[in-house]
Amino acid sequence: MYKNILAAVDGTSHGAGVLDTVASLAALTGASVHVIHIRPAQVITDGISGGVFATEEPAEGRQVVDEALTRLRAGGVTADGEVDEGLREDLAGILVDRATALGADLIAVGPGHYSGISALLHSSVSRGVAKSAPVSVLLVRTDES
Repeated sequence: MYKNILAAVDGTSHGAGVLDTVASLAALTGASVHVIHIRPAQVITDGISGGVFATEEPAEGRQVVDEALTRLRAGGVTADGEVDEGLREDLAGILVDRATALGADLIAVGPGHYSGISALLHSSVSRGVAKSAPVSVLLVRTDES
């Protein structure tokens, strides 16, 4: 069964659902959990100049991970974590690359947050992970999903 779980969290109720689920799995299997939060960045140009800008402050990302680790460890789960940064369109690839580097045998993610026209404009991270991951992927749905 699973021994090394990568749990992607974003500070929303979807991320909380991922944590609840991986905590239960880890308790059953003795797995360790590596929490990752990716601070999304966007390329912004004004026609002449531009750059890549994070859409979240570094302290916000660290707080998301620290709260996740506190929650998991309080439940007796061995856990560590990191904050990374990447372009929105690269998030799925970053998760798959980290899972591979960590030797994870399961990637747990929440569902996409977009609906309507936004869903057409933004790629689904969970779908991208499921399509390219060399290991099992768990899509954790919440009541809000």
